[in-house]
Amino acid sequence: MLQAYSSNLDVAANAAFPFNNSAVDKGCAENLSAPATVQLNQRGVYLVEVDGYATGAAAGDNLVQLYVNGSAMPQAVSGFTTAADTISNFGFKTLVQVSENNCNCNCYTSPTILQVLNGEQALTDAHINIVVTKIR
Repeated sequence: MLQAYSSNLDVAANAAFPFNNSAVDKGCAENLSAPATVQLNQRGVYLVEVDGYATGAAAGDNLVQLYVNGSAMPQAVSGFTTAADTISNFGFKTLVQVSENNCNCNCYTSPTILQVLNGEQALTDAHINIVVTKIR
């Protein structure tokens, strides 16, 4: 199980959210391999939960979306409207499946990479939290 978060972030448009703090990091199935990257290391099904809030650098529509191995996940997106000096909330839950690759030890030789990307608006004073749990 992994829980990571960051507070007081400025996040550029089309950039990945960094996770600067680890609250829980148990086991080796999932880990924070870089500030903006969660790595899934074993085959199975993972529950990914993301929540947060931010202020928009400008007024407009925005979204936060999960990317798996560089591909946007259409079921893991949260759209919201930003306005200067107004806090907007976002969040989503989804399942991510890591397929078998004929490894005898239940490990995965090529890890699956998760990133949470900000959409088209720069965000200020952002807070983000991610929880990744291997459920099967």
